[in-house]
Amino acid sequence: MKWLNRLSAILVGLIGVGIVRDFFARYEVLVFDKADVDEARQEQKDGEPSQPIDLRGTPSHVCVCGSNQFYVRTIFDNYEIATYFLDMVCVACGSLLTAPTPVDRTTE
Repeated sequence: MKWLNRLSAILVGLIGVGIVRDFFARYEVLVFDKADVDEARQEQKDGEPSQPIDLRGTPSHVCVCGSNQFYVRTIFDNYEIATYFLDMVCVACGSLLTAPTPVDRTTE
């Protein structure tokens, strides 16, 4: 009977190791200090802007924060937009994005 208990303990241990290994293969575990969490909450309360994200590369007309308003550098000619630069900044969060062009509409 002792060997049956030992065998079941070994099987349960191996299953537990497999579950833990699968968990860490799928997920990243972050460990925060309580002071770091309190500091982040205070920054959110104060309304300080978070670090902007560099999302340049794929043209987009909506930021990851949900905003669709951007600062874009343009060149005017005869009271019309003649040229615009592809680097743009989100008004809400300050992230850097690539401005869409008419050519990009056909690739969506």
